[in-house]
Amino acid sequence: MKTVKWKKMATQKILVSTELDELSAKITEFAVGLSAQLGASELILLNVIIPARVHTFSTTGDISTYDTHNVNLFNTELMKKHQLLVNEEAMKYSSAQINVKPVVRFNESKTNLNSLIESFKASLVVIGSRDEDSLLSQIFGSHSDEIVKKTDYPAIVLKEDTKVSEIHKIVVPLDVNEKDQSGLEKIADFAQALQARVNLLYVDMDGETPPDLAIEKMRDLAKEYHLANYAISVVSSHTLEEGIQGFVRKNNPDMIAVLSQGKGKIKKLIFGSSTQDIIKEADIPVFITKIH
Repeated sequence: MKTVKWKKMATQKILVSTELDELSAKITEFAVGLSAQLGASELILLNVIIPARVHTFSTTGDISTYDTHNVNLFNTELMKKHQLLVNEEAMKYSSAQINVKPVVRFNESKTNLNSLIESFKASLVVIGSRDEDSLLSQIFGSHSDEIVKKTDYPAIVLKEDTKVSEIHKIVVPLDVNEKDQSGLEKIADFAQALQARVNLLYVDMDGETPPDLAIEKMRDLAKEYHLANYAISVVSSHTLEEGIQGFVRKNNPDMIAVLSQGKGKIKKLIFGSSTQDIIKEADIPVFITKIH
């Protein structure tokens, strides 16, 4: 996987992936507020269109793809329509402090955004995740899981019922036995740019790591990644997701931040195991970053 050099959030752009629906409007409004909190002056509002194609089948069974004149005309009109809609959306959220730049691009994938993020020199992408049980998700699916897996940049995921506010408190659940915690660098920089307090959290499920040892390991991580404004917590729970949810209900953080790689418990919680997905359960924004 490509290694991405992290850029300080206070001087960089946020890219919002929009589908021009109610959820997209919510994440755009959140991203505008976040940009203001970070001191950024520009935000990219990106709408990705998969271009129409014509496929022909030969007698050998091969598939040939080519553009016809009519297909080109269709794509041109599609681009004009989407550009108009994105322009209107950008104007709605632009202000003297934040310039929301409307962008529409043809791309073969709505979930692989790395080249687009790079081209706009963005450091963070904000996306929406629909309820899997909703009619729209059953028809069209939710791209958020694939975007998070494929994107080499940090992502913030919001759902339709996500509670949004300024970010002042960030809880970071950790598997203290994971050897590589390098993604904490991005979380630390993000929190510092927001002047937010970070709460490192260890969920003790089976006594695998004694609380005193877990606290010591988290203190070492805080020192290694230069966390200045932080707290450390250990909670006991039967499952990881219940421990995180209980902590969130009791302490009311504004965001959950997690590392999405490695082989430990946090990775399994996000990308599938017998446990529930943290994105589906959280009612606050989830910041996801990969280990270097």
